[in-house]
Amino acid sequence: MRKMQQIELESNGTVVQVGGGVLQRLLTQTLYEKGKQAVTGLCECTSIIGPLLGGGHSVLQGFYGYAADNLVSARVVLANGEAVATSATEHPDLFWALRGAGHNFGIVTSFRIKTYDLPRATWTIVSMVYTQDRLEDFIDALNDVDNEGDHVPELVLAGAITRIAAFDTVHPIVAYQLSYLGTADEVEPYTARFRQAGPISVTTAENVAYNDYYIATSNGYNQTTCQKDKNISGYAISLPRYNKTAVRTTFNYFSDLTLDARYITSVWLLESYGSRGVRTQDYGATAIPPAERNLPVLTVPITWWAGDSAEAREKAEKYGKLMRASLAAGEHETTESSHVYLNYAMGGESLEQVYGVKPLSKLRALKHRYDPTNKFRFYMPLE
Repeated sequence: MRKMQQIELESNGTVVQVGGGVLQRLLTQTLYEKGKQAVTGLCECTSIIGPLLGGGHSVLQGFYGYAADNLVSARVVLANGEAVATSATEHPDLFWALRGAGHNFGIVTSFRIKTYDLPRATWTIVSMVYTQDRLEDFIDALNDVDNEGDHVPELVLAGAITRIAAFDTVHPIVAYQLSYLGTADEVEPYTARFRQAGPISVTTAENVAYNDYYIATSNGYNQTTCQKDKNISGYAISLPRYNKTAVRTTFNYFSDLTLDARYITSVWLLESYGSRGVRTQDYGATAIPPAERNLPVLTVPITWWAGDSAEAREKAEKYGKLMRASLAAGEHETTESSHVYLNYAMGGESLEQVYGVKPLSKLRALKHRYDPTNKFRFYMPLE
C-alpha cells in the first residue's frame, strides 16, 4: 500500500484523488502548498483512508463533518479479487458501508475526497496545565465551554491526563489545549473560563499555519502520539459530557496504574472536536452510527508499555476496563451499553456498541453479499 502515493488535485479544485497508501502528513503538506485543506485524521502518522473507513474525527469536523462525510468515491478490491468503483451512484450500498464500517468490505486502493480553500486566518493554540487538586474545576470549565459539542467550529478542545514530573512528581496532571482558528483575542472568552479553573501554567502560540498545526499540538509524525514498537491498550467511551465524580474515580485508577514505571508514558485522552458540522450531515448517508454524531466527548485512557510480558498486558487491560466502567457509570450506563468509537475499539466491545443497533443489520446483510467468507476480519469484524 505504501507505494500507492498519488495525490492529484482535480481541475475544479474541490476534489483530490489520493492513493491508498498516503499518510496524513504528506496529504496535509501537499494540499497546503496548493492553498487547500481536507478533512483528515488526528495524527500525521496515520493513513488518510484508515481513519476515514471508521468515520474519521478531525479538527475540521465542526465545519465539514467527519472524514467519511467527505468521501466522494473510492476504488475497492473486494474479497473475490474484483476491483469496483463506488460512489453515490456506483455500488451505492457498498459506498454507504465504506463510510463508517469500511474495514469489513475490501481494500481501498484509491479514493477521492472533498477539499476546501485554506482560510486566511491562522490557528491560536492555548496550552494549560492543571494539577490534580483542580481536576473538578477543570471539568466544570470544560463542560461549560464544550456545551455538549455545540460550540463554534473554529474551536477545538483536546488534551490529556498524563505524568509530567516538571509539574507534579506524585500525581498525573491535566495538559489541555484550546485551538482556535483565529486570533488570541477571539479565543480569550473561552480561555477566560478555563483560567477560572486555576491552571498552574498557561502558554499561547499564535499564527500557527495549518501545515504546522499537528506538530504544535503534539500529534506530529515523530512525536509521542505516533510512537511505534510499544504495546498499547485503550478502553474508549463516547459521552455527552464529563461527570466529575466519574472522572475523579477514573483519575485515581489512572494514577495507580502509572505509578508502575512500565506505564509511566501512558495518556488519557480528553477530546471534543465540535459537533455542528457533524450534526448537519445526512445521518442516513453513511454507516456512522447516530450515537457517534450525538455524543461529542471522545475519551480513552491509552496505556503504553514495552516488553512482551503477559502480566503487563493483563494489568493494563484490568485497569482499562475499570476506567471505562467508571466513566460509563457516570452516565448511568454499563460498559456493555455505552458507545465506543470504532477506530478506538480494542476488540472486546460488542458490535452494537461500535456499529450501532440500527446500521448493524444492514451492514451484516452487505457483509454476506460482498465478503461471504469473512476474509476481512482483522479489525472489529461484523461476523
